[in-house]
Amino acid sequence: MKNWEDQLKNKLNSTFSIKEELSGRASVIVPIGFRSGAAQYEILLTKRTQKVETHKGQISFPGGFFEISDKTLLETALREAYEEVGLQRERIRVLGRLEPVATLGGVVIYPWVAHVDFPDEFLVNPEEVERTVFLSLDRLLSEGLQLRSVLVKPLGVPFHVESPGIECDGELIWGASAKILQQLYFLLKNY
Repeated sequence: MKNWEDQLKNKLNSTFSIKEELSGRASVIVPIGFRSGAAQYEILLTKRTQKVETHKGQISFPGGFFEISDKTLLETALREAYEEVGLQRERIRVLGRLEPVATLGGVVIYPWVAHVDFPDEFLVNPEEVERTVFLSLDRLLSEGLQLRSVLVKPLGVPFHVESPGIECDGELIWGASAKILQQLYFLLKNY
């Protein structure tokens, strides 16, 4: 897909500082890059381990909670991308921010879209990331996301939630990550 980067730059929120209370907020990087092995532009996601505190085994973007040492939520996302998969800041060109999304637990996530020069090998933190997952940008745009019924078990009480979703590499991307992908899809679909 040609010129996806220019298309996004023109449509994304260019506000890089957020003035509201930052504690309890989370931030992620939505890394899009060309992978030579796949010969296409792909979106990097991660499968969370069973060792993390929340969202065990789910597919997410590199990111996490704001910490006092972070000056901004963008700093949070950049720090976490390095801690989780070894993405160095000099490989990341932030294009702008999507609208915040909330998790079922009420955590507000600020997603930052970035053009990333993917390394040949990622330095995956085995405490947080089970593996990397790549979704083709062309596939996202050709298939979009479909409404899915997902069984969740917070506090051991199972119930179904409706969420946009897309399958990738044997995994279902749903919840906040799917809401983020859906925003990306809508920004690019008329391209």
